[in-house]
Amino acid sequence: MIVRTRFAAPDLRAFVARALVAMDVSVEDAALVGEVLVTSDTRGIESHGVARLESFYVDRIRDGQVDPKATSTVVRESPTALVIDARNGLGHPVSVRTMRRTIEKAREIGMAVSTVRNSNHYGIAGYYAMLAMEADCIGISSTNAGRLAVPTGGRDLMLGTNPFAYAIPANDGDAFVLDMATTTVALGKLEIAKRLGKKLIPGWAVDASGAMTTDPDAGMGGAVLPLGGFGTENGGHKGFGLGLLAEMLCAVLGGGVLVPDMPPRTGALNGGITSHFFAAIRIDAFRDVAEFKADVSRELAAFRTSAPAPGSEGVLVAGDPERSKSDEQLRNGVALDPVVVASLARVAEKTGVAPVQSLRS
Repeated sequence: MIVRTRFAAPDLRAFVARALVAMDVSVEDAALVGEVLVTSDTRGIESHGVARLESFYVDRIRDGQVDPKATSTVVRESPTALVIDARNGLGHPVSVRTMRRTIEKAREIGMAVSTVRNSNHYGIAGYYAMLAMEADCIGISSTNAGRLAVPTGGRDLMLGTNPFAYAIPANDGDAFVLDMATTTVALGKLEIAKRLGKKLIPGWAVDASGAMTTDPDAGMGGAVLPLGGFGTENGGHKGFGLGLLAEMLCAVLGGGVLVPDMPPRTGALNGGITSHFFAAIRIDAFRDVAEFKADVSRELAAFRTSAPAPGSEGVLVAGDPERSKSDEQLRNGVALDPVVVASLARVAEKTGVAPVQSLRS
């Protein structure tokens, strides 16, 4: 049995910020990274939370792969569009600022779209989409990534997990928040399975030869599959199409690093190869906000109260599990497994900052 240790979310955010400031990241940028990572953990998306702090951020800054002091620049701008060059900086701060500017443009014009190029891993796509709801907008976010997935009918690594996120507000803090990889699972799911000593679910990954595998190590040495899995019978071509769509919106539209120029697996975390996409739609450009939210709430309620399938506890809409998990973890503390706790201890040693203290049981 895996015994998890709980930490207060504010303490985790502060620890992430301390560690990154020690790596020459600005105080403001470090705080933004901490906010995104811990939000991921509180929402139960632990594959993209503080477990990434050591290998994706601290180590890459230390090794010179990511510039902690990078200052993003505007490449192009119009009333409804924005193109940003992140200049190999951390993905979270530039993404937060770009999405906020996208929302400002949408509030002025009605809708806006932005892209970011030469960036790095930005965490969960849903964080940026959800920012739009605070301004009574619909938010959309996507990112590409290093090559980790095979296309339908192929064996070569060609695409990242390339997620899409959509956030649509409803009444009383309710919302539809779809945050999904366009692969069967994100690579972090394989890492979690390995940490917990579990086998993969068939259809998640293939080994280096292209054969199906349930071994996390073999899967991480091979590839994850498009959403829908092998072939076209279960819709694998649809997942492949969505992943390639993300590539078009992020890298091609934004003028970033394209698939033919992406490094192989060993360079999947090379600095400055990631591109992002953001969009915001002002609801009152289309209809009254209160009426819209009431209708979204009615729609969500219809699904939640629809008849459950045999053996099922009922229908959950996108965002329900994450919202429930967030409420619990903000109340009781963020539960981290021993491997992640050990990683945070190493981060404290590497950066020379005070370690984060767990909650007393």
